[in-house]
Amino acid sequence: MQDVEKLKTTSEQKRFTVFDFWDRVGITKHWGGIYATQQLIQSCNITPNQHVLEIGCGTGYTSSLLARKYQADVTAIDISSKLLEQTKRRITEKDVSNKVTTIKADAHRLPFKANTFDAIIAESVLAFCDKKKASSEAYRVLKPNGIFGGNEATYLKPPPQQLLTLFSESSVGVPLRVLQQDEWRTVFKQAGFVNISSTVHPLNLWKQFINNLRVDGAQRYIPAICQSIFDPTIRTTFLKKDMLKKSLQFLPYIGYGLYIGKKL
Repeated sequence: MQDVEKLKTTSEQKRFTVFDFWDRVGITKHWGGIYATQQLIQSCNITPNQHVLEIGCGTGYTSSLLARKYQADVTAIDISSKLLEQTKRRITEKDVSNKVTTIKADAHRLPFKANTFDAIIAESVLAFCDKKKASSEAYRVLKPNGIFGGNEATYLKPPPQQLLTLFSESSVGVPLRVLQQDEWRTVFKQAGFVNISSTVHPLNLWKQFINNLRVDGAQRYIPAICQSIFDPTIRTTFLKKDMLKKSLQFLPYIGYGLYIGKKL
């Protein structure tokens, strides 16, 4: 499977992708919202002055939270230059620029030496990646006894073929492969992580919407939603009537999982 950067470059020549959507509207979504993020950070036992890597920082909410509330030193990476600009603005607003460093990087080829970070956080990232390669990279740059925490879309039960098709490359522009809980645990185990724990939660669309408002603020999130509705490219790619109908139909199959692993 190709790297995310290659997928983005190739798909841009063919179709509008989920990466283009994030670039254009300037928001990202983490499954489970703020509650899931806080749970994930707490499970990783982040302490002041630890060096934490956030893979796929999006608009910078989690990196800012790690720096402000937990006093961690954060390296925030994302493949999108526009989203990194959003992160820079947020960390300036939250007055944590001295605690957060932003770098454009690919999860498949992390530009860091082995054994660099005390902890790694990744939210809604690995489902778009070559899971073996990205999780192995996370393991490589983590220090011994370091903790990895991931929040990823997870099937609550075996999905029907129609749902697999909905999440196919034809639907989102790049391969999106959601896994069941045991499959995610196997990915992390094969990367080398031990003491793997996991909890899976169903989605609540209302709570997800409220959380998105809290993360991006009404002044940023509402215009982004309006742009999604009225932008013809976004509308025809992601807001197709049949896709929305199918998405609601398959909602009972989709949740999110919080996965914690340790490097020996």
